[in-house]
Amino acid sequence: MSRRRTAPRRPTVALDFGGVLSAGHDPAPELHELLGGDLDTLRAAWLEHRPPYDAGQIDAADYWGRVAAAVGVEQLSAEEVTELQETDDRYFLQLDPDARALLHDLARSGTRLVLLSNASLSFGQAVRRADWFEAFTLAVISAEERVSKPDREIYEILLEVLAHETGGVARPGEVVFFDDREENVAAARSLGIDAHHWPRNGEDHPEGTEHGTVTARRVLADRGVVLD
Repeated sequence: MSRRRTAPRRPTVALDFGGVLSAGHDPAPELHELLGGDLDTLRAAWLEHRPPYDAGQIDAADYWGRVAAAVGVEQLSAEEVTELQETDDRYFLQLDPDARALLHDLARSGTRLVLLSNASLSFGQAVRRADWFEAFTLAVISAEERVSKPDREIYEILLEVLAHETGGVARPGEVVFFDDREENVAAARSLGIDAHHWPRNGEDHPEGTEHGTVTARRVLADRGVVLD
C-alpha cells in the first residue's frame, strides 16, 4: 500500500522592522529640526539610550529627556516628548517600496505574517495602526515583553505565541525569520528557527549584494511559498 504524500506545511514568516521593512534607519536629521544642537551628538545619544528604551526599561519621557540633554535642552514638556516620539515613529513607519510589495504578495498568498521587532511601547502602538499591518497576524515588540533580540527569551515568546494561536506545539523550523543583524539571525537559528540575514535597507552594500526582498523571495520559494 502506498503512503499518501502530504503537502509541506506552509511556513510562518517573521520579519524584523527597522532595516528590513523600514525605508531608512536614521531619524536624527528630522529630530534635529525639533531639538537643535550638534547633529552628530544628537544621533549618538539617540543610539546610546535606545537599547534600554526598546527593552521597556525606561519610558518615553526619560528616553527623550536623555537625548535632549545631550544637545543642551534641559527640560521637555509632555507635548514636546509626544512630538519627538511621533516624529520618530513617523520616520520609521515609511516602508521600503520593495518590502511593501513583498508584504502585499505574502498577504495575497495567504502566508501568515508576524512582526518581531526591538522597538518602544509607542512604536508598538503606532505600527498596529498602520494600514499595512492588517497583513500581519500579530506583533512581538521588545518593550512590551521587556526583553530584546538577540536574547533567547524573545524568540521563545514568539514560538509560544504562535503555538497558542494555532492550538498546537511550537515548531521552530516552520518559522522563516528575516533580520538585518547577524547576531539576531544567529540567536534565532540556535533555537531551530529558519533565520536569514537581510542586508539593511537604506545602506550601500558590496557589489553583488542583493536587496533583502530578493533574498526573501528566493528563500520562501524554496520553502514552497508561491509569490506571483
